[in-house]
Amino acid sequence: MDLIVRNARLVTNLAAGPVDIGIAGGTIAAIEKGLAAEAEVYDAGGRLACAGLIETHIHLDKSRILDRAPPETVRKINPMKQVAALKPGFTVEDVRARAERTLTECILNGATRMRTQVEVDPAIGLRGFQAVRSVSAEYRWAIDVEICVFPQDGLTNYPGTDELLVEALKRGARASAAPRVTTPTMQVRSGAFSSSRESSTSISTFTSMSATPPRRWTSTSFAN
Repeated sequence: MDLIVRNARLVTNLAAGPVDIGIAGGTIAAIEKGLAAEAEVYDAGGRLACAGLIETHIHLDKSRILDRAPPETVRKINPMKQVAALKPGFTVEDVRARAERTLTECILNGATRMRTQVEVDPAIGLRGFQAVRSVSAEYRWAIDVEICVFPQDGLTNYPGTDELLVEALKRGARASAAPRVTTPTMQVRSGAFSSSRESSTSISTFTSMSATPPRRWTSTSFAN
């Protein structure tokens, strides 16, 4: 054994009480009470042990920018306008440093899988994607990160975005589309699906979002 986690309660079998979890070669090799083996020991003290957590929606490329885009206090909140003004100044190094801080905090709090949205358009180019892909590769040992590139400020109405979207997909990203921000809606869906087909990747689409409080996505779909 390389590590023994003692006195852990399994979330799948709380009635069993505290047990010991033996880990060898990066995998769970034994689960039993009073595990007899020589290894580094961590005493869980009766805490729960469960599978890794999944972060299903996060924006690593735009995390930690409250100092540059403070929360709005007006009734019609539109953070996209604030971010749009900041994107031209985002560098690969800047995005990577912010993304790394957020990613490590997610890992320390139990996340082992993540889907992050990353913007691509002529203002930011592929800098955000490059930064997030780089930090995701560095922490692959701890967390699986799926990168979904998307045209936050529009696809059909923002020339040059489609080419960047396709290029990111060819480099391993997946496509995501939020048709609420592009007119007409069916054009952005069609364009996103076309980009996805060209690069043989899957796509995530948010089919609608309410324009008035409470703001919420009403549907999400996936396709290959």
